[in-house]
Amino acid sequence: MALVVVGLLLVLIVAGMPIAFAIGASALGYMLVSDVPLVIFAQRVVSGPDSWVLLAMPSFVLAGLLMNDTGISDRLVRLAEAMIGHLRGGLAMVNVLASMLFGGISGSSVADTAALGSVLIPGMSRKGYTPEVSAAITSSSASIGIVIPPSIPMILYGAITSVSVGTLFIAGILPGILIGVTQILVIAILARRYSWGAIERFSWARLFTTAVQALPGLSLPVVIIGGILTGIFTPTEAGGVAVVCGLLAAAIFYRPIRWLAIYRAFVNAGVLTAVVMIIISMSYALGWVMAHEEVPQTIAAWVGSLDLGPLAFLVVTSAILMLLGAVLHGDPLLLIMVPILFPAVMTLGIDPLQFGIVMIMCVAIGQQTPPVGSTLFVVSAIAQRDIFAVSCANIPFVMTLVFVLLVSIFVPQVVFFLPQQFGLY
Repeated sequence: MALVVVGLLLVLIVAGMPIAFAIGASALGYMLVSDVPLVIFAQRVVSGPDSWVLLAMPSFVLAGLLMNDTGISDRLVRLAEAMIGHLRGGLAMVNVLASMLFGGISGSSVADTAALGSVLIPGMSRKGYTPEVSAAITSSSASIGIVIPPSIPMILYGAITSVSVGTLFIAGILPGILIGVTQILVIAILARRYSWGAIERFSWARLFTTAVQALPGLSLPVVIIGGILTGIFTPTEAGGVAVVCGLLAAAIFYRPIRWLAIYRAFVNAGVLTAVVMIIISMSYALGWVMAHEEVPQTIAAWVGSLDLGPLAFLVVTSAILMLLGAVLHGDPLLLIMVPILFPAVMTLGIDPLQFGIVMIMCVAIGQQTPPVGSTLFVVSAIAQRDIFAVSCANIPFVMTLVFVLLVSIFVPQVVFFLPQQFGLY
Protein backbone atom coordinates (compact mmCIF):
# COMPACT_ATOMS: atom_id res chain seq x y z
CA MET A 1 0.00 0.00 0.00
CA ALA A 2 2.90 2.35 0.70
CA LEU A 3 4.09 1.95 -2.89
CA VAL A 4 0.63 2.93 -4.13
CA VAL A 5 0.75 6.08 -1.98
CA VAL A 6 4.20 6.99 -3.33
CA GLY A 7 3.06 6.28 -6.88
CA LEU A 8 0.00 8.50 -6.43
CA LEU A 9 2.23 11.25 -5.04
CA LEU A 10 4.56 11.12 -8.06
CA VAL A 11 1.63 11.05 -10.51
CA LEU A 12 0.07 14.13 -8.90
CA ILE A 13 3.40 16.01 -8.94
CA VAL A 14 4.01 15.15 -12.61
CA ALA A 15 0.43 16.22 -13.38
CA GLY A 16 1.27 19.68 -12.05
CA MET A 17 -0.52 19.67 -8.72
CA PRO A 18 1.23 21.93 -6.14
CA ILE A 19 3.49 19.67 -4.12
CA ALA A 20 1.88 20.49 -0.75
CA PHE A 21 -1.54 19.44 -2.01
CA ALA A 22 -0.08 16.40 -3.78
CA ILE A 23 1.41 15.22 -0.48
CA GLY A 24 -1.82 15.90 1.39
CA ALA A 25 -4.00 14.23 -1.24
CA SER A 26 -1.82 11.10 -1.15
CA ALA A 27 -2.07 10.86 2.64
CA LEU A 28 -5.81 11.60 2.64
CA GLY A 29 -6.44 9.06 -0.11
CA TYR A 30 -4.71 6.36 1.93
CA MET A 31 -6.78 7.16 5.00
CA LEU A 32 -10.03 7.05 3.03
CA VAL A 33 -9.24 3.69 1.46
CA SER A 34 -7.89 2.20 4.71
CA ASP A 35 -10.82 3.33 6.85
CA VAL A 36 -8.50 5.34 9.08
CA PRO A 37 -10.42 7.98 11.09
CA LEU A 38 -10.04 11.26 9.23
CA VAL A 39 -9.55 13.07 12.51
CA ILE A 40 -6.00 11.68 12.44
CA PHE A 41 -5.36 13.60 9.22
CA ALA A 42 -6.60 16.81 10.86
CA GLN A 43 -4.51 16.16 13.97
CA ARG A 44 -1.31 15.58 12.00
CA VAL A 45 -1.85 18.63 9.80
CA VAL A 46 -2.42 20.86 12.81
CA SER A 47 0.38 19.46 14.96
CA GLY A 48 3.02 19.40 12.20
CA PRO A 49 4.14 23.04 12.36
CA ASP A 50 3.65 23.20 16.14
CA SER A 51 7.36 23.29 16.95
CA TRP A 52 9.50 25.77 18.86
CA VAL A 53 12.45 25.03 16.54
CA LEU A 54 10.42 25.85 13.41
CA LEU A 55 9.71 29.34 14.76
CA ALA A 56 13.20 30.29 13.63
CA MET A 57 12.34 29.78 9.97
CA PRO A 58 10.09 32.80 9.28
CA SER A 59 12.57 35.08 11.07
CA PHE A 60 15.50 33.96 8.92
CA VAL A 61 13.38 34.23 5.77
CA LEU A 62 12.44 37.77 6.75
CA ALA A 63 16.07 38.62 7.57
CA GLY A 64 17.15 37.50 4.10
CA LEU A 65 14.45 39.56 2.38
CA LEU A 66 15.33 42.64 4.42
CA MET A 67 18.95 42.36 3.28
CA ASN A 68 17.86 43.23 -0.24
CA ASP A 69 15.91 46.36 0.65
CA THR A 70 18.30 47.81 3.22
CA GLY A 71 21.48 47.80 1.11
CA ILE A 72 23.35 45.11 3.03
CA SER A 73 23.54 42.69 0.09
CA ASP A 74 24.87 45.44 -2.21
CA ARG A 75 27.74 46.17 0.16
CA LEU A 76 28.60 42.49 0.48
CA VAL A 77 28.92 42.28 -3.30
CA ARG A 78 31.18 45.36 -3.37
CA LEU A 79 33.42 43.84 -0.69
CA ALA A 80 33.69 40.61 -2.68
CA GLU A 81 34.64 42.62 -5.78
CA ALA A 82 37.37 44.43 -3.86
CA MET A 83 38.73 41.15 -2.48
CA ILE A 84 38.95 38.98 -5.63
CA GLY A 85 37.69 41.08 -8.54
CA HIS A 86 41.27 41.56 -9.77
CA LEU A 87 41.73 37.84 -10.49
CA ARG A 88 41.11 36.19 -13.84
CA GLY A 89 37.43 35.23 -13.80
CA GLY A 90 37.04 37.67 -10.93
CA LEU A 91 33.37 38.50 -11.44
CA ALA A 92 32.41 34.82 -11.37
CA MET A 93 34.48 34.38 -8.20
CA VAL A 94 32.74 37.42 -6.73
CA ASN A 95 29.45 35.62 -7.35
CA VAL A 96 30.62 32.68 -5.23
CA LEU A 97 32.16 34.78 -2.46
CA ALA A 98 29.08 36.99 -2.25
CA SER A 99 26.93 33.87 -1.86
CA MET A 100 29.14 32.70 0.99
CA LEU A 101 28.83 36.07 2.73
CA PHE A 102 25.11 36.39 2.10
CA GLY A 103 24.49 32.76 3.11
CA GLY A 104 25.75 33.63 6.58
CA ILE A 105 22.72 35.90 7.00
CA SER A 106 19.71 34.54 5.11
CA GLY A 107 19.80 30.74 5.52
CA SER A 108 17.91 30.37 2.23
CA SER A 109 19.32 29.53 -1.21
CA VAL A 110 16.30 31.00 -2.95
CA ALA A 111 16.72 34.30 -1.07
CA ASP A 112 20.42 34.26 -2.01
CA THR A 113 19.59 33.62 -5.66
CA ALA A 114 16.96 36.36 -5.84
CA ALA A 115 19.14 38.90 -4.03
CA LEU A 116 22.38 38.38 -5.96
CA GLY A 117 21.18 36.98 -9.27
CA SER A 118 19.35 40.11 -10.38
CA VAL A 119 22.58 42.09 -9.97
CA LEU A 120 25.32 39.64 -10.92
CA ILE A 121 23.79 37.73 -13.85
CA PRO A 122 23.32 40.84 -16.06
CA GLY A 123 26.71 42.14 -14.92
CA MET A 124 28.45 38.89 -15.85
CA SER A 125 26.74 38.85 -19.23
CA ARG A 126 28.06 42.35 -19.95
CA LYS A 127 31.59 41.14 -19.12
CA GLY A 128 31.55 38.34 -21.69
CA TYR A 129 30.11 35.42 -19.73
CA THR A 130 27.32 33.58 -21.50
CA PRO A 131 23.90 33.92 -19.81
CA GLU A 132 23.86 30.16 -19.22
CA VAL A 133 27.22 30.22 -17.39
CA SER A 134 26.24 33.32 -15.42
CA ALA A 135 23.02 31.67 -14.31
CA ALA A 136 24.75 28.36 -13.53
CA ILE A 137 27.37 29.93 -11.26
CA THR A 138 24.73 31.97 -9.48
CA SER A 139 22.54 28.90 -8.95
CA SER A 140 25.26 26.53 -7.71
CA SER A 141 26.91 29.08 -5.44
CA ALA A 142 23.52 29.96 -3.92
CA SER A 143 23.30 26.45 -2.49
CA ILE A 144 26.14 27.39 -0.16
CA GLY A 145 23.47 29.41 1.65
CA ILE A 146 21.88 26.30 3.18
CA VAL A 147 25.21 24.77 4.24
CA ILE A 148 26.83 27.81 5.87
CA PRO A 149 24.77 28.76 8.93
CA PRO A 150 22.10 29.82 9.49
CA SER A 151 20.26 27.23 7.42
CA ILE A 152 16.53 26.69 7.16
CA PRO A 153 16.89 23.00 6.08
CA MET A 154 19.09 22.43 9.14
CA ILE A 155 16.29 23.85 11.28
CA LEU A 156 13.87 21.37 9.70
CA TYR A 157 16.27 18.46 10.22
CA GLY A 158 16.79 19.45 13.84
CA ALA A 159 13.03 19.67 14.39
CA ILE A 160 12.52 16.16 12.98
CA THR A 161 15.41 14.40 14.73
CA SER A 162 15.94 16.51 17.88
CA VAL A 163 19.58 17.04 16.88
CA SER A 164 20.84 20.39 18.20
CA VAL A 165 20.32 23.06 15.56
CA GLY A 166 23.20 25.08 17.00
CA THR A 167 25.56 22.12 16.59
CA LEU A 168 24.31 21.59 13.03
CA PHE A 169 25.00 25.25 12.28
CA ILE A 170 28.60 24.97 13.47
CA ALA A 171 29.12 21.65 11.66
CA GLY A 172 28.08 23.24 8.35
CA ILE A 173 30.74 25.97 8.38
CA LEU A 174 33.71 23.95 7.06
CA PRO A 175 31.73 22.06 4.36
CA GLY A 176 30.23 25.39 3.24
CA ILE A 177 33.65 27.03 2.98
CA LEU A 178 34.97 23.98 1.14
CA ILE A 179 32.19 24.29 -1.45
CA GLY A 180 33.06 27.95 -2.04
CA VAL A 181 36.79 27.25 -2.35
CA THR A 182 36.32 24.38 -4.81
CA GLN A 183 33.92 26.42 -6.94
CA ILE A 184 36.43 29.28 -7.08
CA LEU A 185 39.13 26.80 -8.15
CA VAL A 186 36.86 25.47 -10.91
CA ILE A 187 36.24 29.05 -12.07
CA ALA A 188 40.00 29.71 -12.11
CA ILE A 189 40.48 26.72 -14.41
CA LEU A 190 37.60 27.66 -16.71
CA ALA A 191 38.72 31.30 -16.78
CA ARG A 192 41.89 30.37 -18.64
CA ARG A 193 39.98 28.19 -21.06
CA TYR A 194 37.34 30.82 -21.89
CA SER A 195 39.53 33.93 -21.41
CA TRP A 196 37.46 35.41 -18.60
CA GLY A 197 39.18 38.55 -17.42
CA ALA A 198 39.36 40.58 -14.22
CA ILE A 199 36.90 43.36 -13.48
CA GLU A 200 39.21 45.85 -11.73
CA ARG A 201 42.70 46.36 -10.37
CA PHE A 202 43.36 45.49 -6.78
CA SER A 203 43.33 48.43 -4.38
CA TRP A 204 44.02 48.30 -0.64
CA ALA A 205 42.14 51.57 -0.25
CA ARG A 206 39.04 50.17 -1.96
CA LEU A 207 39.28 46.95 0.06
CA PHE A 208 39.45 48.92 3.31
CA THR A 209 36.56 51.20 2.32
CA THR A 210 34.26 48.38 1.23
CA ALA A 211 35.15 46.32 4.31
CA VAL A 212 34.19 49.21 6.59
CA GLN A 213 30.94 49.72 4.68
CA ALA A 214 30.11 46.00 4.82
CA LEU A 215 31.13 45.57 8.47
CA PRO A 216 27.62 45.97 9.94
CA GLY A 217 26.32 43.31 7.58
CA LEU A 218 29.30 41.03 8.21
CA SER A 219 28.75 41.32 11.94
CA LEU A 220 25.33 39.66 11.68
CA PRO A 221 26.66 36.07 11.26
CA VAL A 222 29.10 36.71 14.10
CA VAL A 223 26.25 37.88 16.34
CA ILE A 224 24.04 34.95 15.35
CA ILE A 225 26.63 32.20 15.77
CA GLY A 226 28.32 33.87 18.75
CA GLY A 227 25.01 34.26 20.57
CA ILE A 228 24.14 30.61 20.01
CA LEU A 229 27.56 29.35 21.14
CA THR A 230 27.60 31.48 24.29
CA GLY A 231 24.04 30.54 25.18
CA ILE A 232 22.77 34.12 25.06
CA PHE A 233 19.92 32.99 22.84
CA THR A 234 18.71 29.81 21.18
CA PRO A 235 18.80 29.15 17.40
CA THR A 236 15.08 29.90 17.36
CA GLU A 237 15.60 33.27 19.04
CA ALA A 238 18.57 33.94 16.75
CA GLY A 239 16.19 34.48 13.83
CA GLY A 240 14.51 37.37 15.65
CA VAL A 241 17.91 38.78 16.61
CA ALA A 242 18.98 38.68 12.95
CA VAL A 243 15.91 40.69 11.92
CA VAL A 244 16.38 43.32 14.64
CA CYS A 245 20.12 43.67 14.04
CA GLY A 246 19.59 43.92 10.29
CA LEU A 247 17.06 46.71 10.72
CA LEU A 248 19.32 48.55 13.17
CA ALA A 249 22.32 48.21 10.86
CA ALA A 250 20.28 49.58 7.97
CA ALA A 251 18.85 52.47 9.97
CA ILE A 252 22.18 53.52 11.48
CA PHE A 253 24.75 52.78 8.76
CA TYR A 254 22.95 52.34 5.46
CA ARG A 255 20.16 53.85 3.42
CA PRO A 256 17.06 55.26 5.14
CA ILE A 257 14.50 52.59 5.89
CA ARG A 258 11.65 52.61 3.41
CA TRP A 259 8.54 51.55 5.23
CA LEU A 260 6.88 50.33 2.05
CA ALA A 261 9.87 48.04 1.36
CA ILE A 262 9.75 46.70 4.91
CA TYR A 263 6.01 46.06 4.59
CA ARG A 264 6.65 44.24 1.32
CA ALA A 265 9.40 42.15 2.96
CA PHE A 266 7.05 41.16 5.80
CA VAL A 267 4.31 40.19 3.34
CA ASN A 268 6.69 38.14 1.18
CA ALA A 269 8.16 36.46 4.25
CA GLY A 270 4.66 35.59 5.39
CA VAL A 271 3.77 34.10 2.02
CA LEU A 272 6.98 32.05 1.81
CA THR A 273 6.58 30.84 5.38
CA ALA A 274 2.96 29.87 4.76
CA VAL A 275 3.97 27.85 1.69
CA VAL A 276 6.62 25.95 3.65
CA MET A 277 4.36 25.42 6.66
CA ILE A 278 1.62 23.95 4.47
CA ILE A 279 4.18 21.53 3.05
CA ILE A 280 5.31 20.66 6.57
CA SER A 281 1.72 20.05 7.71
CA MET A 282 0.95 17.76 4.81
CA SER A 283 4.31 15.98 5.14
CA TYR A 284 3.53 15.12 8.76
CA ALA A 285 0.29 13.50 7.59
CA LEU A 286 2.19 11.52 4.97
CA GLY A 287 4.78 10.62 7.61
CA TRP A 288 2.01 9.13 9.74
CA VAL A 289 0.92 7.05 6.75
CA MET A 290 4.46 5.74 6.25
CA ALA A 291 4.76 4.92 9.95
CA HIS A 292 1.36 3.18 9.89
CA GLU A 293 2.58 1.06 6.98
CA GLU A 294 5.80 0.38 8.93
CA VAL A 295 7.93 1.72 6.08
CA PRO A 296 10.80 2.92 8.35
CA GLN A 297 11.00 -0.48 10.04
CA THR A 298 10.90 -2.24 6.67
CA ILE A 299 13.72 -0.12 5.30
CA ALA A 300 15.76 -0.61 8.46
CA ALA A 301 15.28 -4.39 8.15
CA TRP A 302 16.15 -4.27 4.44
CA VAL A 303 19.35 -2.35 5.17
CA GLY A 304 20.22 -4.92 7.82
CA SER A 305 19.73 -7.74 5.33
CA LEU A 306 22.09 -6.08 2.85
CA ASP A 307 24.81 -6.05 5.49
CA LEU A 308 25.85 -2.53 4.43
CA GLY A 309 28.39 -0.73 6.53
CA PRO A 310 27.84 2.89 7.58
CA LEU A 311 29.88 4.30 4.67
CA ALA A 312 28.15 2.16 2.06
CA PHE A 313 24.76 3.08 3.51
CA LEU A 314 25.57 6.81 3.31
CA VAL A 315 26.76 6.48 -0.30
CA VAL A 316 23.70 4.48 -1.40
CA THR A 317 21.35 6.77 0.51
CA SER A 318 22.98 9.87 -1.01
CA ALA A 319 22.52 8.48 -4.52
CA ILE A 320 18.83 7.82 -3.81
CA LEU A 321 18.34 11.27 -2.29
CA MET A 322 20.01 12.98 -5.24
CA LEU A 323 17.66 11.16 -7.62
CA LEU A 324 14.66 12.13 -5.50
CA GLY A 325 15.94 15.71 -5.44
CA ALA A 326 15.18 15.92 -9.14
CA VAL A 327 11.45 15.59 -8.44
CA LEU A 328 11.09 16.87 -4.86
CA HIS A 329 11.93 20.25 -3.39
CA GLY A 330 14.32 20.32 -0.45
CA ASP A 331 11.84 20.77 2.38
CA PRO A 332 9.50 17.92 1.35
CA LEU A 333 12.55 15.73 0.68
CA LEU A 334 13.71 16.24 4.27
CA LEU A 335 10.27 15.92 5.78
CA ILE A 336 9.46 12.69 3.94
CA MET A 337 12.81 10.89 3.87
CA VAL A 338 14.41 11.73 7.23
CA PRO A 339 11.74 9.92 9.31
CA ILE A 340 12.02 6.93 6.96
CA LEU A 341 15.82 6.71 6.98
CA PHE A 342 16.61 7.79 10.52
CA PRO A 343 15.85 4.43 12.21
CA ALA A 344 18.34 2.74 9.86
CA VAL A 345 20.87 5.48 10.62
CA MET A 346 20.61 4.79 14.35
CA THR A 347 20.72 1.00 13.81
CA LEU A 348 23.99 1.29 11.88
CA GLY A 349 25.53 3.60 14.46
CA ILE A 350 25.89 6.52 12.06
CA ASP A 351 26.27 9.83 13.86
CA PRO A 352 23.05 11.89 13.42
CA LEU A 353 25.16 15.04 13.03
CA GLN A 354 27.09 13.61 10.08
CA PHE A 355 23.88 12.27 8.55
CA GLY A 356 22.34 15.73 8.91
CA ILE A 357 25.12 17.38 6.93
CA VAL A 358 24.91 14.62 4.30
CA MET A 359 21.16 15.25 4.01
CA ILE A 360 21.71 19.01 3.65
CA MET A 361 24.32 18.41 0.95
CA CYS A 362 21.88 16.17 -0.94
CA VAL A 363 19.24 18.90 -0.70
CA ALA A 364 21.79 21.41 -2.06
CA ILE A 365 22.47 19.14 -5.04
CA GLY A 366 18.75 18.63 -5.55
CA GLN A 367 18.34 22.41 -5.89
CA GLN A 368 20.55 22.18 -8.99
CA THR A 369 18.84 19.30 -10.78
CA PRO A 370 15.91 19.76 -13.16
CA PRO A 371 13.00 19.58 -13.48
CA VAL A 372 12.21 21.00 -10.00
CA GLY A 373 15.50 22.60 -8.92
CA SER A 374 14.37 25.66 -6.92
CA THR A 375 17.36 27.90 -7.55
CA LEU A 376 17.47 26.84 -11.21
CA PHE A 377 13.96 28.21 -11.70
CA VAL A 378 14.97 31.59 -10.27
CA VAL A 379 18.19 32.01 -12.28
CA SER A 380 16.57 30.77 -15.49
CA ALA A 381 13.87 33.41 -15.10
CA ILE A 382 16.44 36.16 -14.43
CA ALA A 383 18.73 35.10 -17.32
CA GLN A 384 15.74 34.29 -19.58
CA ARG A 385 17.30 30.98 -20.56
CA ASP A 386 15.97 27.42 -20.69
CA ILE A 387 16.41 25.55 -17.42
CA PHE A 388 18.04 22.57 -19.15
CA ALA A 389 20.57 24.80 -20.96
CA VAL A 390 21.53 26.31 -17.61
CA SER A 391 21.78 22.81 -16.15
CA CYS A 392 24.32 21.78 -18.80
CA ALA A 393 26.51 24.77 -17.96
CA ASN A 394 26.06 23.94 -14.29
CA ILE A 395 27.61 20.46 -14.42
CA PRO A 396 31.17 21.44 -13.32
CA PHE A 397 29.77 23.38 -10.35
CA VAL A 398 27.34 20.65 -9.32
CA MET A 399 30.33 18.31 -9.25
CA THR A 400 31.90 20.52 -6.58
CA LEU A 401 28.81 19.88 -4.43
CA VAL A 402 29.12 16.14 -5.05
CA PHE A 403 32.81 16.33 -4.12
CA VAL A 404 32.08 18.00 -0.78
CA LEU A 405 29.28 15.48 -0.16
CA LEU A 406 31.78 12.63 -0.57
CA VAL A 407 34.28 14.42 1.67
CA SER A 408 31.58 14.74 4.34
CA ILE A 409 30.98 10.97 4.10
CA PHE A 410 34.55 9.67 3.93
CA VAL A 411 36.27 12.39 5.99
CA PRO A 412 33.73 12.97 8.79
CA GLN A 413 36.21 15.10 10.74
CA VAL A 414 35.30 17.91 8.34
CA VAL A 415 31.86 17.80 9.97
CA PHE A 416 32.95 17.16 13.55
CA PHE A 417 36.01 19.41 13.83
CA LEU A 418 34.40 22.75 14.69
CA PRO A 419 31.68 21.32 16.97
CA GLN A 420 34.46 19.54 18.89
CA GLN A 421 36.50 22.73 19.16
CA PHE A 422 33.51 24.56 20.67
CA GLY A 423 32.67 21.72 23.03
CA LEU A 424 29.36 20.95 21.30
CA TYR A 425 30.19 17.39 20.27
